[in-house]
Amino acid sequence: MTNTKFIIKLAAILFAIAFVCTLILVVCNEITEPVIAKLQIQTENAAKTEVLPDADGGFEDVKAEGVIEAYRGKDKAGKTVGYCFKTAPSGFGGAITMMVGVNTVGEVTGVKITEMAETPGLGAKASDESWIKQFINKKGNLSVTKTGNPGESEINAISGATITSKAVTDGVNSAVKAAQQLMAKEGK
Repeated sequence: MTNTKFIIKLAAILFAIAFVCTLILVVCNEITEPVIAKLQIQTENAAKTEVLPDADGGFEDVKAEGVIEAYRGKDKAGKTVGYCFKTAPSGFGGAITMMVGVNTVGEVTGVKITEMAETPGLGAKASDESWIKQFINKKGNLSVTKTGNPGESEINAISGATITSKAVTDGVNSAVKAAQQLMAKEGK
């Protein structure tokens, strides 16, 4: 009987420790969740402004196929200057969440990766400005090349990170396609 009491006592102590730890995690989550959500919104708003800098009149939600979120960017006079799209293609390490700006003639105005889990030193180079700037002013369906001398509708792959390069390019292509559909729908 002594052995049973000892086991019950240990189980009760373990339960109490687990309960206290769970309670601490719940409280911490309740405290940090709104802060994290606010930071995420700030990051997305900054990304929209970065990828479509001519939209100094703000952004409004629009519906578009093939993307997670879509926004129409307007200048101070209320004229549409382009669109921003949130996409999340699958890379080597998981989803690569990014914001892509496209102007009213279908050219990419900017790409900003807001979240990814790619390999440090390889796929993580996808967020480097020196690589991202290849997309600027490109239009149409883009592809990835390893030649080192990309054509008009090609993007140089990151050495050792072709999967990541293709994923980012797929995300940009989704945004360009969504912009073309919106412009066709709106008669632009």
